Amino acid sequence: MRTRIYWAPSLLAIAIASPAMAGDLNVNGFLSVGASMLDDNKASIAGADNQGGFKNDTVLGLQVQKQVNDSTSATGQLVSRGSDEYATEAAWAFVTFAANDDLDLRMGRLRIPFFQYSDFLEVGYAYNWVRPPVDVYRVPFSSLDGVDLTQRFSSGSIDGSIQVYYGRFQGNFNTGTDVYASDYRNFAGLALSATMGDFGTRLSYHQAEIIMDTSDPTTALGAASAGASAIATGLGDPNAAQDFNFSGQTSTFIGAALTYDDGTYSAVAEWTALEHESSLFLDDQAFLVGVAARFGEFTPHLTYSAEKDTLDSGNEGKIQKALPLQSDQSSITAGVRYDYDSSTALKFEIQNNDETTTAGADGDSATLYSVAVDLVF
Repeated sequence: MRTRIYWAPSLLAIAIASPAMAGDLNVNGFLSVGASMLDDNKASIAGADNQGGFKNDTVLGLQVQKQVNDSTSATGQLVSRGSDEYATEAAWAFVTFAANDDLDLRMGRLRIPFFQYSDFLEVGYAYNWVRPPVDVYRVPFSSLDGVDLTQRFSSGSIDGSIQVYYGRFQGNFNTGTDVYASDYRNFAGLALSATMGDFGTRLSYHQAEIIMDTSDPTTALGAASAGASAIATGLGDPNAAQDFNFSGQTSTFIGAALTYDDGTYSAVAEWTALEHESSLFLDDQAFLVGVAARFGEFTPHLTYSAEKDTLDSGNEGKIQKALPLQSDQSSITAGVRYDYDSSTALKFEIQNNDETTTAGADGDSATLYSVAVDLVF
């Protein structure tokens, strides 16, 4: 069996996400320590600036797993992030009931399966980048409280799983500049994953009803909500502003990914789309395409990613354009990973971000230089 450590998760990363052996109390962890510096503050990449710093890419996780009996296990994962002033939160806290060898029911705090790398989003050792491309991995929360059901299957040379879940997210929605109290109700979705030889695929669909406090006019969304009414009145259509808030409108997220890994060469392509009934968030699409090759302990890689917003039709779109809310950006990321032992990787990376449009105006470009050490233990 090949040990794949490129775009697919490594075996050590999988071990962090797997149930403990029966009768054992397993303690695992992961740590990423990174430093980054932006060459110019005219554009924004991953919250970095031209003064440099270690906080944004430093993450510590500790996971405890206990097999309670033959069919029941408990898992908890605490994560401390430098980007959150090293505040610690429970990213995972769930009980698993194994109905049989292929069917699991989990209840508690779970990762939301939005992306290809959602289950190990903060285990930097599991992928080549210093951080997943923020053009695509742009949802500012990753866990919910709820229940999920996972059915694994095999058919010929195809192995896969189907996961369905239902829950609720209550907490702060952090945009990087402002924080909003939010409540995502009736949060539900499904994810289908399958592998066949060197190829893999993943499809997912998710939706939730969003309630968010945007009443503070000093915040970006609060100012936009207040400004929408004035613009709608000027257009002679006051009703056009009625959805410039979050009062229970539904948002949907769709994702698809393809992977290839033959043990030496690997590739990944991932596409996502967000659609919102609320006009305060613009519908958008994003994608990435990446390739990598392993030469001994070294793995150079190259990725192109992009994200583009779409205005609503009619007067709602005119209001969005006037506020302004639209963005359009792309990035090219080049880097190299050096695995200097079986559980530690050193990474160097250069990312150029081109903001064609930001906040409805012409954007700029900047380059981010990053270095990180990722390990699992």
